[in-house]
Amino acid sequence: MEKIIHNNLQQYIEEHAKMQFICYNLSQNCSDLGYPGFTHFFQVQAQDEFVHQRRIMNYMSDRNIRFIAPNVQVENKSHADIVEILKAYVEYRTHFANLTDEFSKNAKEVNDYTTFKFYEWFAIDFYEEISETNDLIDWFNMKNSNHYEIDKKALERENPDTLSVVDPFAPHN
Repeated sequence: MEKIIHNNLQQYIEEHAKMQFICYNLSQNCSDLGYPGFTHFFQVQAQDEFVHQRRIMNYMSDRNIRFIAPNVQVENKSHADIVEILKAYVEYRTHFANLTDEFSKNAKEVNDYTTFKFYEWFAIDFYEEISETNDLIDWFNMKNSNHYEIDKKALERENPDTLSVVDPFAPHN
């Protein structure tokens, strides 16, 4: 069972690496559509994915588990509008939330409560991001939506607090 936990952690790094590049692609798609705020938003999210990879690698290193730097490829799908981009992002985050739940369950089944707790941080993070993105979609879908104002709000997204993210057991803020 320990091998399952190690494989799950390795897959988690790989999925985060893929997501980093997906976010860069979404950022470019936003730029192509004329949304500088969301271009920034997804660049910050790509940075967050990189920091998540460091968190996972630090956790594995602390547990004397070797990790392999992933070789990833992602499809570069272009979306027709900003709502489509945000919906695609929610799909990716939902995939992560489901993966996190599965890996948490695997850790709990083998009584590896440290790893179970490790995944808890990510679960909270993903569900917060899904909720926030669904709010953005709702704002765009409002009859009186103002794309310029919503895009300006996305431009306010701050870079992740690297130190609090890379520590595998830092509390979620």
